[in-house]
Amino acid sequence: MENILIVDDDEGLVHFLDRFFAKQGYGVHVCNSGQAALEALANEQFDLILLDYKMPGLNGLDTLREVRRSQIKTPVIIMTAYGTTDTAIETMKLGAYDYLLKPFDREELQRIAADALEVNRLMKEVVSFPGHICRPSTPPKGIVKIVGNHRRMQEVYKLIGQVAGKNVTILIMGESGTGKELVARAIYHHSHRKDKPFLAINCAAIPETLLESELFGYERGAFTGAERTHIGKFERCQDGTMFFDEIGDMPLSTQAKVLRVLQYGEFERLGGKENIKVNVRTIAATNKNLEKEVEQGRFREDLYWRLKVISIQLPPLRERLEDIPPLVEYFVSRFSEEYQTPIRYVADAAMQKLKSHSWPGNVRELENCIRRAVLLSLGDVILEEYLKLESDQQDLPNGSQLMANIDRKLDELIPDILHLSGEKTHANVIDMVEKTLIAKVLKRCGYNQVKAARMLGISRNTLRHRIKKFQFNVPPDFPKNAKTPETE
Repeated sequence: MENILIVDDDEGLVHFLDRFFAKQGYGVHVCNSGQAALEALANEQFDLILLDYKMPGLNGLDTLREVRRSQIKTPVIIMTAYGTTDTAIETMKLGAYDYLLKPFDREELQRIAADALEVNRLMKEVVSFPGHICRPSTPPKGIVKIVGNHRRMQEVYKLIGQVAGKNVTILIMGESGTGKELVARAIYHHSHRKDKPFLAINCAAIPETLLESELFGYERGAFTGAERTHIGKFERCQDGTMFFDEIGDMPLSTQAKVLRVLQYGEFERLGGKENIKVNVRTIAATNKNLEKEVEQGRFREDLYWRLKVISIQLPPLRERLEDIPPLVEYFVSRFSEEYQTPIRYVADAAMQKLKSHSWPGNVRELENCIRRAVLLSLGDVILEEYLKLESDQQDLPNGSQLMANIDRKLDELIPDILHLSGEKTHANVIDMVEKTLIAKVLKRCGYNQVKAARMLGISRNTLRHRIKKFQFNVPPDFPKNAKTPETE
């Protein structure tokens, strides 16, 4: 349960906030003065602090200064009836996460509090990788692990160690679910900025019309509905680390403004005229091929090269299947502790099923699969029947998963094929695919042409014609109807 500290001398407001957050399942502690809040903070850890701006005795700003000395990462939201621009800027300079105007809009209160609690989790939940901080198979509370012994993952760990302490921009690439955010957070937690903010923004999840105001903020009156000065994420992240998830989905107009921040460390709020200086480290991630996005005019080339000072490529899970057992062990241990279940190990048949799956959703899909299995298992063993693989080929008709994988690969390759094929695109592509397919089938069948023709669904005469057309070097000393291990 996440704990919220409410500090205000208005009994009616405190009562409302107490009930509002308690109904949502949060633990709530209330104080009526700044001094009482500091005493509570000395004895207990909180995930969010709502602090009144104007109180008798130790006022909100003085309390905020003291909080920042002891609770470096805990988000603080200032509550005020004095919503001037100076108030906003002053609170932000002192390290407040945001401020709320009284009387509250309930939806805005819930949104800002939820965002702040997510930021708290991302900053306080340390991400470790092999060789750093956490060595046991079951990490201490508040630490999550990047798991994997595959050679390509070892290269990722090495890069994280090399660049985490350097003030450079990093681009993390990989399919959805491969752990890009975990890598970004590992870099943050092992950097010199680890005691400063870490703010993440999903460029694909925020509408284009709202993304700029979310990043850069806006002045009061900048547009219809802008009733107060809003401080954007860049200002909130001063001296910290900004993580742009799915940056390939960022609109071109926003890309230009982000590029200016990266180049010159400055920007203007929407509707503002003042240049605001910021010192923010940028980490970006994408599941798209940004080089192709640049070629097709959907991503700025100058921003691409500015982001790609250092690039980290995460392999999909299907290319490191030997990492499935340690990943399963880690997730079983983690979720067994989280849900207080007695799961101790995974049955051999269940593990075999996990290892034979292609995992289109990568590590995230595996994590969800094990979480569900831990919750449903009745004893101390995860059996095969408790594993539900959403896109498992054996559960789908006509090899739907295989066709989906082929379709995804073709979508990635077609731009290059079109570029290389010239005017006879259709004929060239058909020949290219057919030649590769026949070569692979012949090799798999040990060059047994009867077996190969049957697997391809064509006659032996058609296969011989293709062998001649594509000038395959079929071993002359291998009988055309010889038996192979697959045909015996």
